[in-house]
Amino acid sequence: MTKDQRSKGIAVSARKSRRSLVSIVAAAGAVGLFAGCGWPTPASTPVPTPAAATAAPRPGRADGSATTPPTAAPPAIATNTPSAAPRSGDPVAGLSEAQVASLASLERVDDYPLYVMRIHGSYDQRASVPEDRERIPAEHEGTPSPAWSCSLFAALGGGDSRLYGRNFDWEYSPALLLFTDPPGGYASVSMVDIAYLGFEDTIVRSLVDQPLTERQALLRAPFLPFDGMNEKGLVIGMAAVPAAEMPHDSSKETSDSLEVIREMLDHAQDVEEAVGILQSYNIDWGGGPPLHYLLADASGNAVLVEFFRGEVLLVPSEGGSSAGWHAATNFLRSAVGESARGVCPRYDHISHCLSETAGQLGPEEALNLLDDVSQHNTQWSVVYEMGSGEVKVTLGRRFDTVHTFPTGFSGE
Repeated sequence: MTKDQRSKGIAVSARKSRRSLVSIVAAAGAVGLFAGCGWPTPASTPVPTPAAATAAPRPGRADGSATTPPTAAPPAIATNTPSAAPRSGDPVAGLSEAQVASLASLERVDDYPLYVMRIHGSYDQRASVPEDRERIPAEHEGTPSPAWSCSLFAALGGGDSRLYGRNFDWEYSPALLLFTDPPGGYASVSMVDIAYLGFEDTIVRSLVDQPLTERQALLRAPFLPFDGMNEKGLVIGMAAVPAAEMPHDSSKETSDSLEVIREMLDHAQDVEEAVGILQSYNIDWGGGPPLHYLLADASGNAVLVEFFRGEVLLVPSEGGSSAGWHAATNFLRSAVGESARGVCPRYDHISHCLSETAGQLGPEEALNLLDDVSQHNTQWSVVYEMGSGEVKVTLGRRFDTVHTFPTGFSGE
């Protein structure tokens, strides 16, 4: 798939978005750390129906805050489906049959909201992120902000019960759990913040009530994965870091920092292949904060990919290659030497818990750990189970309401 191929398709103006698309990378992690983290000195199946589960309240979190959901959460709305939605085979002006089927599959499963959608067919002819996205002003680049923080970990000591957990912390973010199964690629599921697709606040909570033509921006969602898992059990997440020196090779194609996640989910079956894809591109940060990527697979391999001092570095777990776990927050692990202890309280708490359990966590324990390190602005928390293929999602720090999605993935 070439960039020229991806540049065709649906054009959605960047000006319609209430936030710059470049904020995607900022949202995913941090130009600065939160919860006391300081910068180190560099040294074709139907869409699954979710089942709600209830988890016991947690006593507290790593930042000392209470477990009560934020009072500023968006108001609940009645869940319903459009009364006259076109059938997937009905013609809609300007849309192919596969695009109509994709847009018609949209369901709202949580009033936050959380939507679920399946992309039918190929998306290699659809528009990716626009070329004219705004740049973060230079005076803000690398500046700490309490709104930007994420926590990621892979718990790999449990054999067939290996899993990956991630908190996405940012301003209010309506979410989409997206299922894709491209011809010639691997099926996958990923989380997308659909605020970056240009929807007005007045309709973003009621997209299922809108005509298909008003949902067209959702067809660009495959190119904006914030985290995801494919059918082989490869899981990828990212978080922003304060600085990175990305090497540039004129012989390589350049990829957007989120589009490359799509490439890895679609075409890599394990960490080794994903690293190969990542290293085959020059990565365009788009003017926003650079990222590092935490990759893990069903065989128990994991690596943190960072860009430091002009090199692409593959950072193993702090506990060693046989530790059974890996973790990342919002600092360059490559810049702190052998031990990252004391750099970030969230990282310290995660690494301590995973070290104590030798990387063995069940899904509920993983959610509890995400609860512990969640922030007042945690938008979603997700657990990807590599063995069973299940995905568990909770919105807005409401850990008493967990949506479980079977994917049919087996990690093989």
